[in-house]
Amino acid sequence: MCIVCFVSGSIYALVDEETKYLIDALKERGISSRVENWDDPDVNWSQYSLCINRTTSNYMLHPSEYIEWAKRVEKEATLWNSAEILRWNHHKGYLLELHEKGITIPPTVLTRKDSQIPLLEAIPCSWDEIVVKPAITAGSFGLNRFKSESHEACEHYDNLLNAGYVQIAPDGTSYECPECDVIVQKYLPEITEKGEASLIYFGGVYSHAVIKTPQRGDFRAHPMWNANMGIHKASKSEIEYGYSILEAVPDVTHYARIDMIPGHNPVIIEVELIEPMLFFNFFPNTVDLFTEHIVKSLKQ
Repeated sequence: MCIVCFVSGSIYALVDEETKYLIDALKERGISSRVENWDDPDVNWSQYSLCINRTTSNYMLHPSEYIEWAKRVEKEATLWNSAEILRWNHHKGYLLELHEKGITIPPTVLTRKDSQIPLLEAIPCSWDEIVVKPAITAGSFGLNRFKSESHEACEHYDNLLNAGYVQIAPDGTSYECPECDVIVQKYLPEITEKGEASLIYFGGVYSHAVIKTPQRGDFRAHPMWNANMGIHKASKSEIEYGYSILEAVPDVTHYARIDMIPGHNPVIIEVELIEPMLFFNFFPNTVDLFTEHIVKSLKQ
């Protein structure tokens, strides 16, 4: 019997080496595991003791179905992270909830897709450069930077709200993404100047961190878009800020990636609690750290 299931999706834009490391580490401990797709209707989820979201990014194409799937699975097996966490985290409106709790984020507005508010009425006139992105997305899909008053900014904003968009992944694959709510943020040049630190937590405990800086001429600090990456020595204030965020989310987290502009007063860019990259290639020993967290949970 396979005890652990790592959950993927029928469409995924990156090669997933990290799950292979976890499968091997569990096998060394006598625990069997396999990968299943969340959108495969034939999977019997009750055969697993623990289901761990790993590469489910195609939820952005079918968000309602994904959340309903999570609720169903949770009735049959333990799900990491919980269905409540997935519901809260799959829509980037969570950033505004964190802001209301005192967490620093870039200046942000959220426009609902049933709204007819024009872009230039939605944002302050003082915002010269902006980032426009879908509120439900992964891998920086649909993310673009504009001069706020440009025709291109208004067109992209309107398309996201009313028509959806087509994203071409680095491998050339085309993804048709549905219309959705839109997040607009004031562009912060510190992202390209300082980079974006990603802090990883397992079972609510800080593990390790990397720093990601966009390619020259780009602003997306994401490995999919060839961001430069390296080891980051997180400061005490950055680590503690991460803990304050985990305290603000609606349920226990078994894994988390917190992206921030680093410094004494960090700015939170994203909190990824669904399917974060864990950067095992930079910290091979952390495969065992997360594996031991899994094993401990199975014994409880």
